[in-house]
Amino acid sequence: MSEENIPISGIACDMTGSITAFGKGAEELFGYTKDEMIGKGNVGMFHTEENVKTLVPVLLQTAVEKGVWEDEVELVRKDGSHFIARLNVKSLKDGDKPVGFMGTTHFVRDI
Repeated sequence: MSEENIPISGIACDMTGSITAFGKGAEELFGYTKDEMIGKGNVGMFHTEENVKTLVPVLLQTAVEKGVWEDEVELVRKDGSHFIARLNVKSLKDGDKPVGFMGTTHFVRDI
């Protein structure tokens, strides 16, 4: 990806990880369409198998407890290629009750 064409991805999900919103940048970065993902996909599919077991529970818990989690992570596209991105995950709440998450992904580099 060229520097000027790097998309910023926005993806929202409910508390189970089911995708509820999938922006244009997410389509460009991950290779799926919003029709393929909204109500059908799960955010776990963008993570490596190891990260689903170890990192994802920690980042979700941190987002709920502190409101946000951010770090560089390895993610996976539809075509199976991997890349490093800066992932920011915020807890979405209805009053004090967590109802989902909003993730913003900034592409760093292909691996």
